[in-house]
Amino acid sequence: MFWGHVSLCVRYLLTLAGAFALLYALSYPDSILPPTPDADYVQGFTIYQLKPLLWLAPLLWMELASSLGAQRNKVWFSAMGTALIAGIIAFPLLRAWAPEFVVRTFSFEDGKLSWGLFYYALILFASFLLRCGLFVYLFQESRRDEQSDFNTMDAQILDPANALTVREIAANPARPKVRFLFGDPDQSIIERFLELMRRVTRLRRCRGGAYLLLIGLLAGWFLLYPQPTAGGALQRDMRVMYECKRMPDGSYRATTRAVHAALRVMRHISDNELFAGATPAQAHAWLQVQRAPADYRAQLLDDSDLVLASTDDMFESRTRFFTVTDGKRTAALFIRTNQQGLINVCETVDAGWNARADALRRRFGTDVGARFFSR
Repeated sequence: MFWGHVSLCVRYLLTLAGAFALLYALSYPDSILPPTPDADYVQGFTIYQLKPLLWLAPLLWMELASSLGAQRNKVWFSAMGTALIAGIIAFPLLRAWAPEFVVRTFSFEDGKLSWGLFYYALILFASFLLRCGLFVYLFQESRRDEQSDFNTMDAQILDPANALTVREIAANPARPKVRFLFGDPDQSIIERFLELMRRVTRLRRCRGGAYLLLIGLLAGWFLLYPQPTAGGALQRDMRVMYECKRMPDGSYRATTRAVHAALRVMRHISDNELFAGATPAQAHAWLQVQRAPADYRAQLLDDSDLVLASTDDMFESRTRFFTVTDGKRTAALFIRTNQQGLINVCETVDAGWNARADALRRRFGTDVGARFFSR
C-alpha cells in the first residue's frame, strides 16, 4: 500500500512536469525554436518543420508517465488540472506586471500565455471526451456474469417436447418458492444504513459545493484582479525600463523585462507625438533618465550610429535619442529636429525579437530605398 502511494505520487509529479511543459510549448514555441532566416535557404528536412508539433512531445511524456500504473485517469486529470489552475492564477498577475508574457508585443510573435491557455483547455476537454467517453466504450471489458444473465435459459426448458399449452400454464401457474433467510428486520440496522446514505449524500453535496466554490474563486481571481489603468501602466513601464544589471566588463545591460517596458513607453511617445516641439532636455526630463545610474545613463543616451538588424539607415537622417538593450533585444527612440533644435518627429525602432522578421523588414527597407533612388 505504501509503495503504491509512492508510485502514484511519483507518476503524478512526472505527469505534472509534462503538463507544465505542454503549457509552455503551446504558449512560447518561439523560445524553444527561435525563428531564423537561415531556415528558408536549407534544402530538405529541418527541425523547424516539426515546430507546429512541439506540443506532442510533452503530451506523449504525460501519457507514458500516467500509464505506468493503476489509476491512470486520476493521475492524468490531476496533473492537467493543477497546471491549468496554476496558469489561470498566473495570468492576471502577469497581465498586470509583465504583459509581454500574456499578449503579443508584435504580430509575428507566438501566442503567449493567452493562446497557450486556450489551446491547453481544448486539449484537456478533448482528453476528457476520449478517456472518459470513447476509450471506455471501446476498451472496457464486460462485467456481466453469464451465469446470472436473465436472458440465458436452460436448454431443457426450451425443448419443444416439454412445451405446455396456454391452458396448462394458466391451470398450473409457476409459483416461486419464497424462503425467508432472516427473521424480522432489525430496525436499528436499517437506521444506521439510512444514516450512512445521508452522510454519503452530504459528502457528495459538500464536494460538489467545494468544486463550485473553487471555480468561482478562480473566475473571480481571473476577472476581478485589479489591472493598472493606461496611466498606471505607463508609470509601471517607466519604472521598469531602468532595471539593469552590471556586466563583468563594467558595462550595463537592461533586463529583458526592461526592454519590453521601454518599447511600450517609446511606442506611447511616438504614437501620441508627445515630444513634438520639445527640446531634448525636456524630453530627457519626461523620460526621467535620472532614475538610471550615471554610467548606465550615458549608454541610454548614446547618440552614435547603431546598426540594427531590422533597419537599413543608409538613406536615413535621424538621431538616436534613447536606447535600451539587453544584448539581444533592442528598443531605440530616434528623433528628427528642426533648425531651432526642437524635436519634430519621434520614431520607435526595435530589433532582436524575431531574426526572420528583422531580416524581412531590413530587406524590404533596402528594396524601397533602392527603387526610390534609382528613378
